Amino acid sequence: MSIRQTPRGSAPAKQRIPQSVRTATTRLRLIEGAISALHDRGYAAASTTEILRRTKLSTGTMLHHFPTKVDLMLAAAMHIFDLQTARYTAELALIEDPRDRFIGITEIAWRALREPTGMALLEILMATRSDPELGRRFLDVGSKIEQFHEDSMWDMAQEIGLTDRQALKQMIDVVLGAMRGLSIQLLFSKTPERVESAMKMLIDWKSEWLSRVLPTES
Repeated sequence: MSIRQTPRGSAPAKQRIPQSVRTATTRLRLIEGAISALHDRGYAAASTTEILRRTKLSTGTMLHHFPTKVDLMLAAAMHIFDLQTARYTAELALIEDPRDRFIGITEIAWRALREPTGMALLEILMATRSDPELGRRFLDVGSKIEQFHEDSMWDMAQEIGLTDRQALKQMIDVVLGAMRGLSIQLLFSKTPERVESAMKMLIDWKSEWLSRVLPTES
């Protein structure tokens, strides 16, 4: 029985990429195109046509993975959430002191909010007011994101001896609301250093708040 050999100089046969990998790659390409469009042009202008122009994919391909713009935006929101969660976990692991971690998460979140992914998520959040379908369907996604952040903060709070969860919730609302407002102000401000200064004041306030509810042991 003869053994068939590949002729010398011929290229080896290309290994076929699994369908699951191709599907994941295409979905990610569309999601990243959506994030780019959201960051550069805002929700209203981040049309499916604009996203297809950026990704160089066909309408049929997009419809196969995301039948509607809202489907794609929800997937983008969850993708951003996953990226930010991984980032928080990695950066917080570098901070040894539990109290410093509790304060430091705000600065980490601010840096994430200023990046394209953070601004894209903010665009989706704001668009829930003007897009009824997005507003209705984003409720579950938004609740999941907010609950995760609250639970994470609660875990850090318990590490330093904070036991008043209601007070923690109020602090989170103040800090998160202020950060989102400052991120919008940063888009239009001609003096970004003032926004950064205001953000530093917010972090200082959080530290003072913590000293009030959890005095440092002498």
